[in-house]
Amino acid sequence: MSNVWAFLVAHQTTATLIGYYVFAAFVGALPMPDNTSGKFYRFFFAFINTIAANISRSSASISTQGQQPPKVADPPAVPPAPKQP
Repeated sequence: MSNVWAFLVAHQTTATLIGYYVFAAFVGALPMPDNTSGKFYRFFFAFINTIAANISRSSASISTQGQQPPKVADPPAVPPAPKQP
């Protein structure tokens, strides 16, 4: 374990950049909350995107709170088969 710590101390800038890259990938992979999402996930999503400086993505999640999800269209009616005599 001391070898890992020695490496991190010797390469602080590289370790910081790699850590930020991993954090940014994590934040970017979070799905946008919808109307079925809970309040905690909405808060978590907005908070973590604000920390990651994704202000536009954070504000977009807040503005979608009042919107309804798109309705799925009913499948077209199938005409009944003609009766055979």
